[in-house]
Amino acid sequence: MRAWIEYVEYHLNAGTFREQVQRLSSRPGQNYRIDFRGTVDLAGSDFEVSSLADDLFTELVGDPGSGTMPSIDDLTNELLFHRLQLPKNRHIERDVSYRVNLRGEPHELGFDYRYESDRTTLLDKISLSAPDKTLRRTVHDLMFRIEHVRDYKELRKPSFVTLYDLGKARMSDQIDGHLRAIERYSYTVDVRDERAAENVAEQLGVPLLQSA
Repeated sequence: MRAWIEYVEYHLNAGTFREQVQRLSSRPGQNYRIDFRGTVDLAGSDFEVSSLADDLFTELVGDPGSGTMPSIDDLTNELLFHRLQLPKNRHIERDVSYRVNLRGEPHELGFDYRYESDRTTLLDKISLSAPDKTLRRTVHDLMFRIEHVRDYKELRKPSFVTLYDLGKARMSDQIDGHLRAIERYSYTVDVRDERAAENVAEQLGVPLLQSA
């Protein structure tokens, strides 16, 4: 849940929230759905925003309980923004896109994260616990975006990292096949693996925070 709070704060502060909601709504096979549901006006009210948020969360999502498995969003947020020691003049950007021409028509191809150093690293997260038809479409979408952006002239020695999560699913021949397909295009990291942070740090060429 913390990942979503930080995500919303990031785009509200950047003035890009509405644009990102529209972009996420158009992405296939995600393990969430995000839509505009209206505006709450608390002007002149003594009702606390935190109480309203708690009520809405309980009504729309339900009580997660103490045994809930952390989501891929929370795990990815922890890996990228709380475990890595980035140089002071560098940071990981969220929700980046590139405008490319496909058959003469302009298209926006987006990625979840980008890190710029002596090379450009684009990172995407993907849940492998979705139904196979949905997962197949999501994997094809990821490979399509990588294939059509890796020769983009502004990318410096581009590399790609896919942060994947099995969730409660078990490894199967179908899931293994999807992973092998992704690995033809991208380095893969299991976000629940105990070495996930080390693997991401190595790909970005940065150390881990000493306190992690």
